[in-house]
Amino acid sequence: MLSLTMYAQSFTRFDYLKVTDNNSVLQYPWTGGLNSVQFGKADVNHDGKKDLVAYDKSNNKFCVFLSLATNSTVFKFESAYATHFPPISGWMIMKDYNCDGIEDIFTYNGVGNLKVYTGYYDHDTLNYTLQQDGFFYHGSGIFINVYCSDVIKPAIVDVNNDGDPDIISFNVSGNRIIYYENQRVELGLACDSLFFAKSDNCWGNVRDTFSAMYALRDTCSFKFNRPANNNNVLHTGSTIEGIDVDNNGAIDVLVGSVSLNSITMLYNKGVPSYASVLKQDVNYPSYDVPYNTSSFAAPYFTDVDNDGKTDLLVSTFDANAANINNIWYYKNQRSDSIDLRLQKKNFLLDNMIDAGENSNPCFFDVDGDGLKDILLGSGGYKDFMNSDIFKLRYYKNTGTSDYPEFNLQDDDFLNISNLNVRDIFPAAGDIDNDHDSDLVVGLSDGRMLWWENIASQGNPPLLFYRGILKDSAGNEISIGANATPYLIDLNRDGKTDLVTGERNGNLDYYRGTSADSAKFSFVTDSLGKVRIKSVNSNFGFTQPCIADVNNDGKYDLILGTNFEGLQFYNNIESHLNDSFSLTSPAVSEDLGTRTTAVIDDITNDGKLELLTGNIDGGLIIFSQDPPPFRPTAIKNSITEKLNFTIYPNPADHHLQINLNENSKNIQLQLFNSLGQQIVNKKIENVQAIDLNTNSISNGIYLLKISDGVKEGIQKIIIQH
Repeated sequence: MLSLTMYAQSFTRFDYLKVTDNNSVLQYPWTGGLNSVQFGKADVNHDGKKDLVAYDKSNNKFCVFLSLATNSTVFKFESAYATHFPPISGWMIMKDYNCDGIEDIFTYNGVGNLKVYTGYYDHDTLNYTLQQDGFFYHGSGIFINVYCSDVIKPAIVDVNNDGDPDIISFNVSGNRIIYYENQRVELGLACDSLFFAKSDNCWGNVRDTFSAMYALRDTCSFKFNRPANNNNVLHTGSTIEGIDVDNNGAIDVLVGSVSLNSITMLYNKGVPSYASVLKQDVNYPSYDVPYNTSSFAAPYFTDVDNDGKTDLLVSTFDANAANINNIWYYKNQRSDSIDLRLQKKNFLLDNMIDAGENSNPCFFDVDGDGLKDILLGSGGYKDFMNSDIFKLRYYKNTGTSDYPEFNLQDDDFLNISNLNVRDIFPAAGDIDNDHDSDLVVGLSDGRMLWWENIASQGNPPLLFYRGILKDSAGNEISIGANATPYLIDLNRDGKTDLVTGERNGNLDYYRGTSADSAKFSFVTDSLGKVRIKSVNSNFGFTQPCIADVNNDGKYDLILGTNFEGLQFYNNIESHLNDSFSLTSPAVSEDLGTRTTAVIDDITNDGKLELLTGNIDGGLIIFSQDPPPFRPTAIKNSITEKLNFTIYPNPADHHLQINLNENSKNIQLQLFNSLGQQIVNKKIENVQAIDLNTNSISNGIYLLKISDGVKEGIQKIIIQH
């Protein structure tokens, strides 16, 4: 068996491939998508600018968007930074609590309490280490949990204006707001101390009535004492953000609730030492466009565009919530208070490939120009206000044979949304053995539709709808649920076979029985004895992708799964009648749940590209050998090549550049993946150059060296 490391390192991110949508270039198309998102700001790459950190609860992943300028929402996605963030449960709050100027991360600890990870820099990259697991206050002679849960997110904010962060959270019943006062200043403790007193059992004198309207001026008979009897739990989820909205010196709270589609602002008309909520906005912000999406809301106040003003981002908190128009961005118009204006409902999403949820890609030369296009199926575009939409997107390859680029050509290819089918999974192949590519689409009910390419040889594909795919006996092929077909001559007998995954976690195999038509005979529903299960679910959601990945002349299997990642099985064709042996992960990166993949050589260099989908509805692309990106800032006006070598590559602290000959008037330039020049140096009379890379962010760059007569360009990787 080959090592895990060998296969884990065989594919590299190809994030810089250009994608356009309606003539607009997507700034970060290959993020993998976002659905239920929570936000924070921190200087992730230590360059003096606060970057945007997105935690996607639906897929339990981080995405880091580097800020490129102040007063701007133009970001650069950098996947490598995500690995430096800690595991999160339920929710995330980024807040500096220990006075070092670096944002720390608070989250749920799994047992009705909080924990905090402290931020620190290692080689100018923000990292985290667990600092404290469990926050407590002293009551009735014992230490008691500061209460929260995975669906009760507190606010961490300096309520009493004494310089340390306090906590506002709901009680166990979910109907009263409790104020836990940080005792660091009062007790003269060190700056990184977190010890609390329960100061108010009914903060603001409000009671959640489990409707949009809160009861104000509540009597709160147990305001400063523990209630004699526990209340019954009435609902199971709330999110709180604390901020002084109206600049009156008292903290207000913005609340999202599991039972509502809107958010409620509770205006505190009291003072820092005593909260009194006398006004509320149950459709906040009612003075502009109120937030409303069919889901439990997660609001976050943060300076989105680095203009010094606190803006508002609101996304969905639940998994399986709305997945379109689900990140609302409100820009603050004032510096002395909060005055919000809605900018967009698809913040970040408008700059990435997004298929709603459960993205299912395939490569297919749709227009017959010799370039592989992308067809992207979906598990549904959902806003829960209208009927769910299930469709197939067509991204045309508008690049060249060695350097693909993609443009969204058709948002509903073949008008599949009109067929009343669900969970679209496309697969291309010569299903009828006439030497051209046809199209098969798997469905949620386990059946498959197919379109025959009826174009004559040498002409662009002309897809003719043939209906439900049937076997050789004329029976509809149905494998149970969530068919994920793949077409390939698996047994190499000259006839195309059908392999399909399914929800139960096995693989079904139908052998092609005709050399000139689409006829299949059932062989087994346990190909390779594959059976994917996990502790989280009995549903494996297998999706096969078969190719000679390691160039040994034998078919290998890349298998998408529900919770087990993207798996690699080496040389399956020698084991069609027995068990496949799991060799390694297909890529080292955690791609999340409901992974899918398709593989092909779309750069025509003999190396394979791997296109992956996941539950978030986006795409991530990898390559065995990504070609250098081609920023427009680099001009190839000098025809004579300047040869040089670099070491090491990837580089950490230094990059050694050796010229083949001593050269005068050397110009050294380094460009990032957006084509921006980040290094520009002129060097005289050298043959070796030592470039310090400590301050350069992780990523892929182009190094250009010229002497006025010759020039050379090489790809380098910075990995601290």
